[in-house]
Amino acid sequence: MRKRTTASPILKESNIEKVNDSSASSTKEANTDVKAKKDVIKRIPTGDRIRTLAESIGRNPFDAQLFYQRGILYFIQGKTTEALNDYNRAIKINPQFVQAYYARAELWAALNNIRQAMLNLEKAMELGGVMGALDRNAAVDGHEEARRSD
Repeated sequence: MRKRTTASPILKESNIEKVNDSSASSTKEANTDVKAKKDVIKRIPTGDRIRTLAESIGRNPFDAQLFYQRGILYFIQGKTTEALNDYNRAIKINPQFVQAYYARAELWAALNNIRQAMLNLEKAMELGGVMGALDRNAAVDGHEEARRSD
């Protein structure tokens, strides 16, 4: 973030500017707050997070983001069938959900189904436009890593 500068009337003769970085400090505080929240969430056992998401899904059955997040947790646990079901549901709710296609591509790659992985990766790239092209390298790297681990 750019720092705003204002000329100090007292120091005008020496051309020294006073830096107003109040926005920078508030941004740092916000980033620290987000990081702290993420750290707390990571310490919650995966099973508890899945239960919490299941409860949220019960209240919001058309929230694609909730299915996507639960799918990620299932995938981490190695529950590929449940993860695939959640990714499919997220995509059914929101066919434009780029991250769900990437996640599903990663799952198919982990299952060594290269054809399905590539189809999902291509769809994610198509939907993602410019960002899809930039994210392609990360998805391909993940795919290659999944293949090496098998």
